[in-house]
Parts: sequence; structure tokens; C-alpha cells
Amino acid sequence: MFTSVLRELAGPYPLLPFVQEPWFLREPIARHILNAWDQTCLRVARGGSAEDLHAARDDYHAVLLGHMRILDGYLILMRRFGGEAPQSDTIDHIALNRELLGRHYESLFPRWQTLDDLTGILLERTPPPPGQHVKSSFDTGSQPWPTRDKPSPPAGN
Repeated sequence: MFTSVLRELAGPYPLLPFVQEPWFLREPIARHILNAWDQTCLRVARGGSAEDLHAARDDYHAVLLGHMRILDGYLILMRRFGGEAPQSDTIDHIALNRELLGRHYESLFPRWQTLDDLTGILLERTPPPPGQHVKSSFDTGSQPWPTRDKPSPPAGN
């Protein structure tokens, strides 16, 4: 099911860039997806609820896997059938995009299983503005966004 959060993360149709024109492979696919993730994390941090983002988890998982598999397929075909002189710049660019998406995927999955897992991921990536918090399944709305406290300096010195 396509939700507004998934649309924010993947665009109006997850595979549209590949259906429209293969030139999109030369464009910064990974940057587009990673920027969308960062912007969505910031929006969630400002809005205070990760529930909508968590509801899109399985679909976002499929979008990332789909993009990585498409890039894997293009790399296989270009390396195998790219002619006598493969287009090394294109292959390098696609391989870099695949690597960036793979790192993003590994930073989220399989760790992100629950809403609390997502909340922890969001806390690591985007510290909230002062006085705001992200709601988890245990949150009643009254507790502040958890912070990573710095150790206090030793007393008396």
C-alpha cells in the first residue's frame, strides 16, 4: 500500500526512474534515496511521531531491495555485454550507487523490526530540536526525547 510516507521516501512510483529512461542510472540514485530518508527523519523528529514511518517499513524495505537488485542486474549486464571497452565511468557510478544503497540498507535492516527500533535509529541519526521527542510504543507523550548524556566531570577537581 502506498502511503504518504512511502511516497516521500520513494517518489510517486518506486521504479518510475527505471521505467522512464535508463539514463537515471547515471544520475545520483543513491543520493536521491538517502536524501529522502534524511528529510523524512528530520520531518519525523520535528513532528514527534515515528508511527507513520514505521507503518511504511515493509514497503521501504521492498523499495531498497528492488533498487539494489536493479542496479545489480545492470552491473551484471554491463560487465558481461558492455562491448569490448565497457563504459567504466558508468559501471563505476552504478557500483557506487549500489554500494551506498547497500550501506543504507545494512544500517536499517534487519535492526529495524519494531517502532522502538526505529525510534533508536532516528535518535542516532537526527537529534531532535530542544523540547521535542519521538513517540515510541511505550511513550505516553510526557517523556522528553531521550538524549545521550555526557558523563559529568569529576567533582572536587
